[in-house]
Formats: sequence, C-alpha cells, structure tokens
Amino acid sequence: MYKKTIIKWSLLTVLLLSFIGQARADEGMWLLALLKKNNAKEMKAMGLNIPIEKITGEDGALSESVVGFGSGCTGSIISGSGLILTNYHCAYSAIQQYVSPTNDIFQNGYWAKTEEQELRVNDLIITVNKKILDISDEVKAQLQNSTSEAGNVRKAMEAVSQKYQQQYPKYKILIKPYKNNSLFVLFIQLQYSDVRFVGVAPKNVTKFGGETDNWMWPRHSADFAFFRIYADKNGAPAAYSKTNVPLVVKNYLHISKEGYKKDDFAMSMGYSGMSDRNATSSQIWQKTQVLNPPLIAVRKLRQSILEDEMAKSGAIKQLYAEKYATSANYYKNAVGMNFWVNKLNILAKKEAFEKGWMNWVMQDEAKKARYSTILQDLKTAIEGNAKFKRAQTYYFESFGQACELTQFLKAFGKAFYTYPQNVKNNPEIYKNLSTNTRFYYTKINMNLDKRVAKAMLKLIKDSLPADLQPEIVALKNLNTTEQVDQYIDEVFKTSVFADSAKLQNWLRNPSVSLENDPLVQLAESIDKKDKEIFRIAESNARKIYRIGESYYNSLAEYKGGSYYPDADKTIRLSYGTISDLQVDGKTIPYQSTFSGLIAKAADTANKDYYLNKKLQTIWQNKDFGRYGTKGDMPVCFVTNGDVTGGNSGSPMLNADGKIIGLVFDCNWESMTREFNFEKDLHKVICVDIRYLLFLTDKFSSTGRITAEIAKANPGWSM
Repeated sequence: MYKKTIIKWSLLTVLLLSFIGQARADEGMWLLALLKKNNAKEMKAMGLNIPIEKITGEDGALSESVVGFGSGCTGSIISGSGLILTNYHCAYSAIQQYVSPTNDIFQNGYWAKTEEQELRVNDLIITVNKKILDISDEVKAQLQNSTSEAGNVRKAMEAVSQKYQQQYPKYKILIKPYKNNSLFVLFIQLQYSDVRFVGVAPKNVTKFGGETDNWMWPRHSADFAFFRIYADKNGAPAAYSKTNVPLVVKNYLHISKEGYKKDDFAMSMGYSGMSDRNATSSQIWQKTQVLNPPLIAVRKLRQSILEDEMAKSGAIKQLYAEKYATSANYYKNAVGMNFWVNKLNILAKKEAFEKGWMNWVMQDEAKKARYSTILQDLKTAIEGNAKFKRAQTYYFESFGQACELTQFLKAFGKAFYTYPQNVKNNPEIYKNLSTNTRFYYTKINMNLDKRVAKAMLKLIKDSLPADLQPEIVALKNLNTTEQVDQYIDEVFKTSVFADSAKLQNWLRNPSVSLENDPLVQLAESIDKKDKEIFRIAESNARKIYRIGESYYNSLAEYKGGSYYPDADKTIRLSYGTISDLQVDGKTIPYQSTFSGLIAKAADTANKDYYLNKKLQTIWQNKDFGRYGTKGDMPVCFVTNGDVTGGNSGSPMLNADGKIIGLVFDCNWESMTREFNFEKDLHKVICVDIRYLLFLTDKFSSTGRITAEIAKANPGWSM
C-alpha cells in the first residue's frame, strides 16, 4: 500500500484542512474525539457490541493500543510485553538494516528465538496516544478577547498546549485545528525510539503475488511482521540501551479466532496519511494531467533499469528490493488513479457538485459577492501554473529521487564544499562526514546509478522546453543520446564522488577544490534550475491557496451533516461491513483462500506466484490444524471501509473490538479514494488473523511468539 509521500501537489494541499459531510455509514475517516457525538448510534445499529467509550475513552481504550509505526504506517500492541503487529511492507527498512550477502532476511525470513535475538532497529519511532480530547472550548476561551483571528488562533493553541505540557511534562502534546478553526483536538502522546525486530516470514509468503497482485483483489499475501517496544525499567521512553526491557502494558488488543461472515460489522483504526476529498475539478485535473504523468514516466523508466540490473545480480536485487517496491507501489497507484478518475467520470461528478454549490452561492447577495468568481479564478491560476508544476515534478522524481548521487550531494554537498576550512577548526567533522558517507555509499551500486543518471538527463531533455532544462544541457551541447551517454560516462569516471575510496581519500587529504568536480557541476546546474522553477511554482501555489481558502471554508455551511476532516496522519476510525466486490457485472467473493493461492501458483511462468516449498507441503498434507475450515484455509478478506495511506498495518476489528485481520492494501478500483469514496467499489484488503497466526506457527521454528499471544488472550491456546 502507500508507504511514503507522493510529491505534494502544491502548498494548497499541504495546508488544507477541509470539511466533508453527508457521509454514509461506510464512508469516513472519523476523528475519535467525536465518535460519541457523530457515530455511536450508527455504529450500534450496524452491529457494534462494545460501548463507544471502549474505543476512545481515557482508561483502557482500544485506541491506546493502536500505534503510529514510523511516519507512514500503523501497528497494534497485542501483548502485555509490548509485542507489535504491523505489515511486512512497513518493515522493509528495518529488514534492510540486517540483510547481508550471507543472511538474506527478505528471502529466508527471520524469527528471534530469544529476547536477546530481537534486533535493534534504527530510526523507527512508535507513537502511542494516551489521551485524545476535544478541547475546542478551551481554545475558544483563549480567543474571547482576540482581535486578529489568524494570529490569535495560533497563540491560543500555544497557550493551551503549554498548559497540557506542564501537566504532562514527559509527553508529546499535539493540537490539531479543524473545521475552519472551530474544532480543536488534543493528542497526548508517548514516543518510543527503542524498537526491535522480532519476526517475519519469507518474502515469497508475505508478498505472494508481488507487483502482479499489488492493488488487486483477490489477494493471497501474508503481509505481516512482529516488532517489540522497549523502555527503561520504569516503562518510560528511552534511547536504545542493553538495559532497556520490553514495555509492560495493561492494555493491548485481543485477537479473535472465530472468524467472520459476510455482512458482519468491521472497523479499523489507523494513522490515515493524506486525502483531499474536497478537491475541485481543476485540482483533480492538475493531479491526473500535470503531476501524475511525469511521476509515471520517471518511475517506469527507472524501474525498468532496476529490473534489468536486479536480474543480473543477487547482491543488487538485495540492495534495491525495497527501493523498487516503494517506487512500483506509487507508480501503479498513479496509473490506477488516472484510469479510474477517467472511468468513473470523477471530474464530471466534481463539476456537478460545483454547479450545485454555485447555485447556492447565487441565491444570496453576500455569498455572491464573495464567492461567485472563485472556481473560475482557481481554474485559471492552476492552469497557468501547470507547466511549472509539471517541470517541478520531473526534477523531484528524476534527480531528487531516482538518481542517488545527486540526492547525496543535495543532502551533504555544502558540508563537502566548506570541509577543507572547517576541518582545520573542528577535526571531529572528518569522523562525522566520513561515517555518513560510508553508510550512504553502501546503499548505492555505482554502475546502476550511472545508468539511471543517463536515463534521467535524457528524459529531462526530451520532456521539458529548453527554458526549463538545466543549463548544463546547452553548456555541454547534449543534443543526442550518444552525447548524454558520453558526458555521464566522463562524469562518473572523473568525479571524486563516483568512487567511495576516492572520496574517503579526499576527506583525509582535501588538497583539491571540489568546485570543478564534474558531478558537482552537474548537480549544481540541476539544483539551480530546480530552485528557479520551485520559486515560481510555489509563489503561484500560495496565490492558489488564497483563492481557494474561502471555497473550502464555505463547504461547512453548504454541506452540513456529520464531519470528518481530511486525513492528516492522526489516528482515525473507519467502519463498514465485510462484503463482496461487485465490478463490471461480476461478483468477487469477500474472502480468498489457500486453494486460491495454490491455483495462482500453477502459473509457474510468473515469478510473483512462486510457491514456497513449505506452503506446498502444507497444501499437500492439508495441514491447517485449528485454523482451517472445511479442508481449506482463509487467507485474506475485504470490507467496504474507508482508509488511505498510513493505514497499512491497521487492525481490522470485529463488533467486540477484537482483531480479525490486518489492513495492508486497497483494491484497484479504489484508486480515486484520495478525492472521493465509491461505496460499491472501494474495498479495504486485509490478511486474515488466522492465516497470520497459522504461518507464525509454521515458519517461526519457535513457540515463543505464539505462546506469548496465547497468554495474552485468556481462554484459548495456540
């Protein structure tokens, strides 16, 4: 699913906190602080068995056990010893830290048989919400004597934040404003940085179906992994230490082994990342016709290079597996978004909504004076900015993402340029820069990156007009493919940055200036034009934001109804039912099974359907134990809930608040969910908790994890 942020449209989408209403039961990424007010009655009518306070109350709430996993995923605490369950694809970077030529965790899996074997993970933060409160009255009380609303809203939030920070000195205090600064929600959080990797099955099990099945239903992936939170002896967040211990918690999510049936109530909680449900037709045009095409072009080209190089070398495949998967995920998302926006006539639907809004505006003279030209002004401004946003996306995707040496120079270049003088005054700089350089270069294959650099420079040259190309193209007379190839070959042959050993030698003896280094010249030429385009594009984007701000604020009054804001990486709840997918006159059942997995594996020509030998033996013996039903095994299922990026790893809960599955994807037909919700087409894809437990039994070669889960769920054993 969505793992990292796609390039932002404009300042508008970054700043927008918009309103949306008239929601159906199965639409909405709902604020937990408003569940009792907006959703409790409906959820009860649909089948919820537990009190709404059990979900988001202050004592023993389920929400306390649903954690932010890094900056783009969700996890669940599932035992009293801080055991975390999340998606396999959320574990890529953690796994990459321990992959080596002699230990390919991606292919072999990994299971810690003892606490000592649980592996430290660098740069991973787990966020736990201890309290979630509607503090609108407190902020409004601070505003009563205010005169300048915008500035004073900020000051009022800061004052309330300081109050809670004093009350909870060891916690992170986060206040989010919504609904045109009329609603304020407080999140009191703990953040744990000592997180350790516990276990994962082999990739051909966890990612069965690979890119072939990505975004598709039915699925047969076992997309899960285990981690653990560690804390100091008092249970407080602490930096990694050998003396830290597993976090002891009173509250955690329990697991259901009873399964589910069609039309059962189901709900998920997670850290939804980004949506723009109130985007205008012109903004959707910008996304699909201006921003997506360069993203698709760059990623398709780079992925073809990665595929070719990974096929030649196991070491390169190991090095670039995560990078390829991440890139391919967003590539396919962009392709699918454009396809379904067109097929479902989303632009026409938005235009019809805007027509209704305009009719409402024209019935009131005050509204007419304020709003009547907004949509046309917005459309004109977006179209006028299109060529710059298009070029900005090409630069970001090609030399800001695809080519790794230019990324390196963008991040560390200044440190190298000033290094000869600075190291004289501070010798410690050598150690820091040398360490960072060595670490970064272990993640790059230089020959592959050279191929990418050639391809990206050609693409920029062929896709952008001369005035938007870097000056180096004209300066070096790069008019043909051969000239580009020769130029990049020379750059990589002579640049000190294209050879890790040369660069380390230079750091020890920086006798030669880097001003004339060919890679520096290329990177600076690209950066100069990129910044020039960025300044124009973002200046225009700020104007677009000012034009559109009133439109978004007006929607609260126009729509009415219950309210949920766009996703913003805060914890949300979505609910619906387990249901079949109806598409193009066909019914695709809500559940996939092990027999379906075996049927796919019959396609031996497709490497994504490679059947793990242990799974093959399990099928031959029909060895499903307590987890199987009627000679088969449930693998995945779908609901009609509403999720977006960041929900990867979210628990799917039944009416009793117990885990029945793990969210890991959405279906191909749901690629428009950033802008709208199609209740009959959009599905949430989950791995069945029974399949997950079954595989943990079969692959872990240790009963430690399953025993811990059994102990955490009194009344049943593994």
